[in-house]
Amino acid sequence: MANQFVCSLLLLIAATSTYAQITPTIGIVGGVAAASGTRSYVVSVKDSGGSILCGAVLYNDVTVITTASCLVFLPLGNFLVGVNNGTKSIQIVANISNPDFDSDTNEHDVALLKLAESVSAEYVELPSNKPVTGSTGVLTGWDANNILVDVSETIIAADDCVSGNYGYDVDEVFASNVCGLAKNKACNAIGGVPLVSNNQLVGLLSWGNACANDDNPAVFSNIFAEKSWIESNVNNL
Repeated sequence: MANQFVCSLLLLIAATSTYAQITPTIGIVGGVAAASGTRSYVVSVKDSGGSILCGAVLYNDVTVITTASCLVFLPLGNFLVGVNNGTKSIQIVANISNPDFDSDTNEHDVALLKLAESVSAEYVELPSNKPVTGSTGVLTGWDANNILVDVSETIIAADDCVSGNYGYDVDEVFASNVCGLAKNKACNAIGGVPLVSNNQLVGLLSWGNACANDDNPAVFSNIFAEKSWIESNVNNL
């Protein structure tokens, strides 16, 4: 079973291993700089020293959606949310992770944060339909210079994702996951960064093979599969 990724770390594997290995973050390689003034829905979860630990998105003016794996290994009291591309940091006053989250498999890897103050920015919508094989979205995260960059991702079928072509087994990818292939062999995104299509949140990067082999899919939390949990809990923080 694949090792979970702590969301402060890369999704990178050694060429000799089937499973994910942890390495220090160096930032996305192969992305294209996001247009100035766009992607303000992308926020970061940071430690008290300002280091980005993982990505997240604004769902409304006080609610952030991120991965449960971002929260489970580190004391939340030390976390801040960086908005406006990190130019402002806001305290977290409440949080909740999906109780079905499994830290061994990263199944149901989703969590909600409540901010101490309101944020005026773009917000993402929850998906109206399940991800469609062959559809595309944009993953947005940070490069080595903390500049927001976009990576085009194409959704692949779950059967393809675990077919053996990519080193994943059938007991590693679940209904709460969706797999995406990056163009330009882009890699090194940190956990929690969003995959968005038509302003709808398709997924949050959870784990996956990245740079050691060509065309390895990233494994995202399937936000359509988590939609009912998010809607049921967003007002209970």
